[in-house]
Amino acid sequence: MRNVFVSVVVALALCALPTTAAAAPIPIPEEDPFFAAPANLDELEPGAIIRSRAIQPTLFAIPLPAKGWQLLYRTSDRTGRATVTGTTLLVPTLTRLSTGPIPLVSYQTAEDGVSTRCAPSYALRAGLLGGVTNSTGEIPLLSSMLLRGWAVAVPDYEGMRSEFLIADVEAKGVLDGLRAVRNFTTAGLSTSPIGLWGYSGGAFATANAAQLQESYAPDLPIKAVALGGLVGDIRATIDAFSGSFAGGAIPMGMHGFDRSYPDMRIRDRLNAYGQRLFDATAADCINDAVARAPFLRVEQIEAEPRTLDQPDVATMLRENSPVGRSGTPLAPVYEYHALLDELAPIGPARAVLRNYCDAGVPVEHRTNLIGEHLTEVGAGAPEAMGFLHRQFVGKPPVDTCGSIPQ
Repeated sequence: MRNVFVSVVVALALCALPTTAAAAPIPIPEEDPFFAAPANLDELEPGAIIRSRAIQPTLFAIPLPAKGWQLLYRTSDRTGRATVTGTTLLVPTLTRLSTGPIPLVSYQTAEDGVSTRCAPSYALRAGLLGGVTNSTGEIPLLSSMLLRGWAVAVPDYEGMRSEFLIADVEAKGVLDGLRAVRNFTTAGLSTSPIGLWGYSGGAFATANAAQLQESYAPDLPIKAVALGGLVGDIRATIDAFSGSFAGGAIPMGMHGFDRSYPDMRIRDRLNAYGQRLFDATAADCINDAVARAPFLRVEQIEAEPRTLDQPDVATMLRENSPVGRSGTPLAPVYEYHALLDELAPIGPARAVLRNYCDAGVPVEHRTNLIGEHLTEVGAGAPEAMGFLHRQFVGKPPVDTCGSIPQ
């Protein structure tokens, strides 16, 4: 973790600039005309760039050491309907010491919300005016990658409807975002080797993208997949949240499913208290929702007991979880996890990794015996970046498949 903090301090020192007069408020993406879908959306190929704009990416109010652009591109929802979303592309401005194509990392923040206010495009552009979200909190990791000389793409992978935890939406949002970046000739990244990385909710999106790549985007030269605190099974994660300090996130998380599976009538499966919380969290980021109802238990909001065990609900949760989906990554995988992770249990993550191993994917699994879910964000980051670097320079991957516990 110390290495990450040092990198951030250096980044801030390198790029601190004089402040200017307060800018006009920046709209959240769903209210920003830049993110509007064009009339001919159905005619476009996945990953096609619709429009782009230059931005000044910031860590709170301090500029990052990068040129920045936002790209709006065509992707699709769970049913295959054409939709749009955006990615923020950062290209380092520091002088590179190495030659060859600039490595490109698609970093999936833990967007974890049901409003585009939670999206990284908003955090990187609005700075302090955007408030503190998970996406804001992970910007220091972007600084560390920029200091290594890597380009970074940060997709709004939940899409414009913020379909949280919907695997196909998030996976396609990541992969189509990389197609858009490779098509963006201004940045010159069409031959860059690619790495995927994310933690927690970001690892969920990353794993689903890696599993979908072979059937959906085999043309992408993805060389490495780094996962931290992987949410391997949604049901297990709901059980972990239930009754914990973060229990209030449960009714918020239902909105992604409600938007993607409207026939499930999820709100009707809640009691009066649950419906009030569901309505109150309709535009929340996870921090907002957690504060509304700490220590909430699933049983307190169900209209009928054991709603999560109803066949249609169980199937929906399973088909959106990495452990329940087909496909395995085409690139080596690194996964780091706190043994005592209280929000993303390690058991389901290991089950996902064993699936990868069974398919012949090299997997390096590292367990931290100290700390928990939140501390591992920083504690595991230096080694994850080391893994990405080794894969970018062509070193053989480490394979610990034989020692992953059952």
